[in-house]
Amino acid sequence: MKFGVIGTNFVSDFFMDGLKQCEGCEVTAVCSKTQEHAEAFAKKYGIPHSFTSYEEMYSANLVDAVYVAVPNGLHHEIATYFLERRIPTFCEKPLASNDREVADMLECAKRNGTFLQEGLIPLFNPNYHILKQHISDVGTIHQVNLNFSKYSSRYDAYLRKENPTTFRSDLANGATMDLGVYLVAFCLGLFGRPNKILSTAALLDTGADVAGASIFQYDGFTVNLTYSKASDTQNLCEICGELGQLVIDQPSQPQRIEFIDRKTKSVTDLSVAVKENFYYEITEMMEEVGKGSIESTSIPFETSRMIHEVLTEMRRQSGIVFPMDEGFNA
Repeated sequence: MKFGVIGTNFVSDFFMDGLKQCEGCEVTAVCSKTQEHAEAFAKKYGIPHSFTSYEEMYSANLVDAVYVAVPNGLHHEIATYFLERRIPTFCEKPLASNDREVADMLECAKRNGTFLQEGLIPLFNPNYHILKQHISDVGTIHQVNLNFSKYSSRYDAYLRKENPTTFRSDLANGATMDLGVYLVAFCLGLFGRPNKILSTAALLDTGADVAGASIFQYDGFTVNLTYSKASDTQNLCEICGELGQLVIDQPSQPQRIEFIDRKTKSVTDLSVAVKENFYYEITEMMEEVGKGSIESTSIPFETSRMIHEVLTEMRRQSGIVFPMDEGFNA
């Protein structure tokens, strides 16, 4: 599979790290906003072709799949362009700015019979699948705590009035659409759609949020989600039941999962060693495209739709509005 990479920020470096472990694929072209960035990325990884326009990259007939890693607000436009031309598309999280755009992208993929995958790392992680298999170990669940907070170096740039893309609402960025989406996907992948959502967020003067919190209500238990891009925590997550608790070291890239028995206090390590995160995403994409499938097994279309309907409701309650929301009730 010959990939074209669109976007050259740090997440594209992670993509390249994962791709090194995958057989049967290569990157033949890269596209960035500036020729300088495109050429630097191409030189760094030995990519033969570089572009400043994704349309020109497509016209050059060099790729048979694309990886889209641009600001969130551009995901819908670029992914739709390639789906309409029947190019399998791996789009970074979040899939789009709101649930309306996501629904449109899913319909576009179906209409053109073309593969579309959302890059939500934890749902592909082997330890996440192990976690799902051991949920019943804790017995009846009454409490779940999910946390993901990481001080962003770009928050310092925001404080210096440099207007970094990380905190620009016009690009559909902010804490909810960055760290929050991991927690939402982590939760919904385990428990499905919540019965009720209560959300709030701390907004910056750009209109983007820097931190947020939500409570998801399910039958018999609640899930507490907290996230911030202006503070650090240990990011431990817990699923607590009558028989014990499952402790996850981090929600985005689970490396260690432990079961703690409530009565004996014994600790059992359930986790396995994992490869580079993108290895699992790229491998699944190649397998699914090879089978003629148009959606991921780990994140099928209905899961992406559910995740983004919840994210959009969280933003609505928190007062986070993007330009892409115009014309409908975000």
